[in-house]
Parts: sequence; structure tokens; C-alpha cells
Amino acid sequence: MTIPRYVLASMESGGSPEAAVVYDDTVYGLPGGPSMRTVLDDWPGWTGQIESAIGAGRLGRGVPVRDVQLTAPLPEPRNLYMCGANYADHAREMRGLARDAPIARPLHGPFFFLKPTSTVVGPDSAVALPHGIERLDWEVELAAVIGTSARNLPEQHALDCVAGYTVINDVSVRDRFKREPAPEPPMAFDWFTQKGWATTCPMGPWLVPSKFCANPGDLKMTLMVNGLVKQNSTTAEMIFDLKAQIAFLSRIVQLLPGDVIATGTPAGVGAGDKNSRYLQPGDEMVAEVEGIGTLRNRIEREQLNAAG
Repeated sequence: MTIPRYVLASMESGGSPEAAVVYDDTVYGLPGGPSMRTVLDDWPGWTGQIESAIGAGRLGRGVPVRDVQLTAPLPEPRNLYMCGANYADHAREMRGLARDAPIARPLHGPFFFLKPTSTVVGPDSAVALPHGIERLDWEVELAAVIGTSARNLPEQHALDCVAGYTVINDVSVRDRFKREPAPEPPMAFDWFTQKGWATTCPMGPWLVPSKFCANPGDLKMTLMVNGLVKQNSTTAEMIFDLKAQIAFLSRIVQLLPGDVIATGTPAGVGAGDKNSRYLQPGDEMVAEVEGIGTLRNRIEREQLNAAG
């Protein structure tokens, strides 16, 4: 039986965000108002219910998607695993190499860092430009959301634990990447204060079940700032593909439902162009991954809370 394409989203519902199914441009709530984390904890069960309801025409009363405020599809991930330096074209731009220069695959495997889960915001949400920061940068990424607990996976079965895919914009504070002087050489690069600022992980607009994305290794990716294309590439530029990333992570940790793996960003970041204009208040970023979705966010000046 052919399963009609649908996606899952989270929406505001007067309290905690609730999971919903988006089908035929209409949003339908799920029975009991579960969170996306709850849905992911029983991914086969929930998707089976959803597909049965779609097939039987009993999704209930829906609301046009244009009239619904979507939050991040997974507002509270268990973990945010971020893959860095994982695109060949991005490596070339950062190293000042020719477009056809070969990029060696590191023998020790992909490079990962953790981003605070509290950085997540949804589509159309504001991203705060912190006071004193001048180099706020953009990074479109394909993200995989885990739906099955997994450990020590071989690459050929690594995608079996993926529930679905979404878009992430790994907004980065380049001003704070390098500490000078550093107390010790290993402390020269500061991934936390480059990547850990509040609101710097826009995610969305929804979660596309993996069954509707046959080849995550060959998807077009773009990011625009105020309508100007900054990044224009494809996931085929990954140095370590998603299978390799998942297998690598699963050898180190137990992957859990609700974990998110952001797979890296391609060429076109502000840091790759010494003449680049970085993000300013009022700018609009539009990150898009083919077949997954379009994620819009605006930049606002950080609001400082008064002591009280």
C-alpha cells in the first residue's frame, strides 16, 4: 500500500507544545495531545496510528497550516550532536583551496561537539544578536532525529534508527571561537561560547519521516540572508555521510529516541569570506533542505533583563 506523504510538527496549544500531523496542508492534533518526545518514544506505534487514520479518512477536524504557529518540531531534544568540518566544499573555503582540491577523510572519524538543547527555537522565531557580538554567522544543516535506541550500529544498518529529518540553522558566534591568550594550547578554541548562545539553534519547520526521504545523501541545501543566496550546495558534499556519523556516535554513546544529529554545513558561511557582512538586527535567514522544508528566522538585538 502506498502511504500518502505526511509530516509531523509541534504546535503551541496553550501550554507545552503538542505533536501534530500535517497532511494535505492541514494540521491535525494527535489523540491525548502528546509531545513529540512522547511520539518518538513509541515511533512505530504512533506512525502506525497516523497512517491508519490517514488511510481511513479519520484524522478529525484540522486547521490550515498557514493558521497554526509551529514551534520547533522537537522543542526539547535529548541531545544535540553537531558534526563539524564535515563538508568538502566548506573545508576548501576555510582553507583557501581550489574548488576541485581533494579533501582527505580524517582517519579518526567525524568531529562532533554538543550544543545546549536550550538553544533550540522554532520556525519564524527570533534569533538574538548578543550585545558586543559583531560576527554572528549562519549554517544550514540537515538534521536526523533518532527514533530507536541504538548502540554499536554497523554502517549498513545505521539509518534504521532514524525516525525522520528536519532542518537546523547552527547560528554561530565567531567572535568567541578563539581565546587569545589561551591558558593552555588545548583551550585556545572555545566551542561552547561559539555555539552555545540562547536561540542559536533554529529547527524546523517539521519532521519528515525517513520513509519519505530515500536518499539523505543527495539533497540540495540553500541558505539566504535577506533574499541573497549565501549557501548553495548538496548533502553529497559530506565527508562522512549520515550512515558513518550514526555508526561513529553509536560506538561512543547509546543513541536514544529524541536525539538529534546535525550533519554539518556546506560552503558559504560568513566566516569563509573575509569580506562578508555578518548578521544584523532585522535580517531574515531562510534555510532550506530539498524535500525536508524551509526554515525562516529573523535577527533581533538581544533584550537584557533588568535586575529585580
